[in-house]
Amino acid sequence: MTDPSGNVTEETREPSGWRLEQAVSAFQQLREALASDDDLDADEAAILTALASANDDDVLNLIARLIDATIWAERRELEAKSLEYEYRDRRRRYAERYERLRQIIAQMMEAVEKRRVAGRLATASIGEAPPSLIVTDEKAIPAEWWVIERTLRRGDLGKHIRETGELVPGATLSNGGSSLTLRKVR
Repeated sequence: MTDPSGNVTEETREPSGWRLEQAVSAFQQLREALASDDDLDADEAAILTALASANDDDVLNLIARLIDATIWAERRELEAKSLEYEYRDRRRRYAERYERLRQIIAQMMEAVEKRRVAGRLATASIGEAPPSLIVTDEKAIPAEWWVIERTLRRGDLGKHIRETGELVPGATLSNGGSSLTLRKVR
């Protein structure tokens, strides 16, 4: 449907009971399919499986199963990190596309001298923007408009104290301790 100015508009109406029932049914089927998906279960249950296979009577066996569970947890962490980078790149690409499409919309609307155009999913309008700041000489800006951050260089300070033995006010070295190392079987 279009309005008198030629813009696309969408008529609003209540969905039918049959459509609502179909949508809820589709959701329930999807939820059941995901709940019974062995791949998803195996993905998340690898840690529990490693722990469940342990013999409660043998402490070394329990530790061995905990080690296996730890490696599974690390694998899942690395997989999640890989997905995080993939999705971060994807998000960046979509953000760039979004901005480029916005620029094209603005150019086209200015070319046809329209200040408001409606699409099916959104309405674009061109309005007045507030003045933005243009910095011509940073050195001339008074100190009150600057933020100065102090960051403690903990690594450098610890290394300095370990190497020189110098006592630095406000800092000291701990007594150390023990550290667990896991080396994966090749």
